[in-house]
Amino acid sequence: MISAVVTERLIHETTSLCRVCKNGVPARVVANPSGEVWMYKACATHGPQQVRLSSNAAWYERTRATPQLKRPPRIVKKEIEKGCPFDCGPCSSHAQKIRLPVVTITSACNLDCPICYVHNKNDDAFHMGVADFKRILGHLRADHGDDLDIVNFTGGEPTVHPHFLEFIELARDAGIHRVTICSNGIRLAKDESLVKRLAELGARVALSFDTFDEAVDYEMQGARLLPLKLRCLDLLEKYNVDTTLIPVMTRGLNDHEIGRIIDLGLRRPNIRHLEIHTMTFTGQSGVTFARDGRISTYEVLERIAETTNGLLGPEDFVSSPCAHPLCYQIAYLLVDPDGGLPIPFTRFMPKQAIYEALSERLYLEPTRALEEAMREAIDRLWAEGAADSERTLQLLKRLLIEMFPAGRSITREEALRAGERAVKAVYIHSHMDEETFDTERAVDCCDSNCYPDGTTIPVCNYNVLYREKEAHFNLQPAVWSERSGGARSLPIVAG
Repeated sequence: MISAVVTERLIHETTSLCRVCKNGVPARVVANPSGEVWMYKACATHGPQQVRLSSNAAWYERTRATPQLKRPPRIVKKEIEKGCPFDCGPCSSHAQKIRLPVVTITSACNLDCPICYVHNKNDDAFHMGVADFKRILGHLRADHGDDLDIVNFTGGEPTVHPHFLEFIELARDAGIHRVTICSNGIRLAKDESLVKRLAELGARVALSFDTFDEAVDYEMQGARLLPLKLRCLDLLEKYNVDTTLIPVMTRGLNDHEIGRIIDLGLRRPNIRHLEIHTMTFTGQSGVTFARDGRISTYEVLERIAETTNGLLGPEDFVSSPCAHPLCYQIAYLLVDPDGGLPIPFTRFMPKQAIYEALSERLYLEPTRALEEAMREAIDRLWAEGAADSERTLQLLKRLLIEMFPAGRSITREEALRAGERAVKAVYIHSHMDEETFDTERAVDCCDSNCYPDGTTIPVCNYNVLYREKEAHFNLQPAVWSERSGGARSLPIVAG
């Protein structure tokens, strides 16, 4: 009897980029016999190329099939001319409005990280002007109205911008309640008065924190910064500044530390989220980083399960309904003020309910959908009457009363604060580089870099393609050759 030959199975086709010239090239995404997902493509000039996208084909296909709740941009800036990703603006094929506006306010940075995935320059550094930031706010308000609840400042290092505190004030005055500064923490650790001022302004800090190992710290950030990072965290906690930890996970360097970093986030009362980034190989430094550091989202999920002793597993994460399902994985945990282990939402609430509660934003907000999901979870736990459900039931009842008190009204800000005291989140954010680029994900991106003229560019497109063309960030800006891209990928191929 002749056994059947097991071959690769096509999942979908898309447009990717050549890793050398960054021109658009057709790509095939396949599941191989070992259960991994690979992308295959070929450039007419630079030949065939391949990259592994996932270690688990079943998870990849199941996740990719998650339906999205799409809200296209209100304003289209460009028609399709060259094809995705070369018409950003947004173009008429872009399928998702901005949920996370990113404003790059400076090219100056006080570090030169080997993992840096963007282009920066300190010589004749660019600092965005106040007038230009006001124009960006105007465009965002026109596009979002009262739904504009977040803006994220990046650089370079935003804290070296001479007017960044004024930018925070302007954003808060515009009614934005999540004003976030991405920072390496150097200036914050050295200037306690600045941390105090951030607390007064209600600003949030997204702090890069990759490792507890000084040698790994040096390999990833080009400096030994652990004592400084811990000093920064102490100050942020002292003044109760809302904080997100952002570790970049790199295979063989710090992936064994994920659990310890999550534990740090759970123990510090002012840390609201952890956003774990998978290493991406683009920009001025990241493009040369050793490729054996590439790690897939599912591998990060596995490392989390291994290093948290099962506190969180792959089944505790849901995709964001606001983004392509392969871009964000999100887990929410109910915190026990008496010191018991946090409880993942999926242990008492169906994934669909969590998904619907996240339907309009990247973060949980005190919405009617969340209130209904909590009440249904309480009813279900009470009906089951299991002994191990009692603690969950009491914690959930307490949270419901604090966020949605009966008989009196509280502000959205008060409800949000109550929720953030009792709930923490772990996000996994998978950026793309030239090797893994997939126009299907680019078309559905909800994180965009914003310009004063109203132009918006999805963050991965910006980091991989557009930023290198800007004189603000490069001493010798790149010049594009004739380019052509493609459209959204073909439908899922039935297995």
